[in-house]
Amino acid sequence: MKVKEIMKDVTKLPSNTVIADAAGIMDQKVIGSVLVEEKGKVTGMVTERDILRKVVAKRLNADRVTIKDIMNAPLITVDSETDILDASNILAAKKIRRLVLTENNKIVGIITANDIAKNLKFVIAKKVVDISSTGSHFRPNY
Repeated sequence: MKVKEIMKDVTKLPSNTVIADAAGIMDQKVIGSVLVEEKGKVTGMVTERDILRKVVAKRLNADRVTIKDIMNAPLITVDSETDILDASNILAAKKIRRLVLTENNKIVGIITANDIAKNLKFVIAKKVVDISSTGSHFRPNY
């Protein structure tokens, strides 16, 4: 299974968007992250967790802090044709929860660790069926 089969649309916001507005948009769209865009180029990502740890926990004013101030950069991207197991390994190795997907160097979507977890059982089950028909054994890389 390729990551493009489970990807979600991305939401991009200008880098000068204040946290309060970004959080409102995330709540309205029921999403956990937004991409930060500056001069037509995506430069980073802000997640709900970033807002909690970098703004709320530090009691900063969400009407003054911008998403550029707390964004994570650089983005970790993979091609949309990447296998879901490979994407899972990248998330684990980089200790991140989201991957931005690209096609021809253009951002086309995003996947999360939860998206992968929900679909991984199907991928593993298919591999087991495929392998058992050949008489081989399968042991996933964890």
